[in-house]
Amino acid sequence: MKPYFITSTGTNIGKTYLTKLIIDRCRDLKLSINAIKPIISGFDINNYKDSDTGLILRALNKKNIDEVSPWRFKTPISPDAAAKIENTSIDFFELRDFCEKKIKENIINNSYFLIEGVGGTMVPINDKYTVFDLIKTLNIPIILVIGSYLGSISHTLNVLENIKNSDIKLDSIVISQSENDDVGENLTVSSLSQYTQDVPIYFINRNEKNNNHIIDQILKL
Repeated sequence: MKPYFITSTGTNIGKTYLTKLIIDRCRDLKLSINAIKPIISGFDINNYKDSDTGLILRALNKKNIDEVSPWRFKTPISPDAAAKIENTSIDFFELRDFCEKKIKENIINNSYFLIEGVGGTMVPINDKYTVFDLIKTLNIPIILVIGSYLGSISHTLNVLENIKNSDIKLDSIVISQSENDDVGENLTVSSLSQYTQDVPIYFINRNEKNNNHIIDQILKL
């Protein structure tokens, strides 16, 4: 069992939806699973249960918000800007240490472990570092979540170019069906496959009640 960093081409693409599907599937199969979303913006403590953090906590059957999302900001904008509004900033190395500690704990416990990023890969964490910098530092495999909306291919290729120029392992690409499903599964897969070579591409249908067979393939069960 190994850790994964779940990132995406942008915000509201489907990272938390996938995170929750993986948690639910592992719990159904009695497999040890843990997950964090260290940074979240647009967080309202008085109405957090339907937030990304709240959904992850519920899926894990946990209650400790700090354990999943220590860096929380109220304004729904990039975390660097949200932190400035609250007269604070995110210490990148403190964030890195938090994630590395969690990774080690879950390796010892032989547990699947998910780190869900905030927004897309190039979202600024502070004035100096982005989510992509965190991924490079942690050096764990990526599950890249993309949409099926018009423009998704271009956004995805930009991310793939960054990954190609780094030592990061792209484990898989997951197409999370967009609300405006302009392109669809077949065209998205065929367009991307010529650029991804040996990287598996999966499609999560939001209208399907059961995507367990896809999750099993992602986790190589």
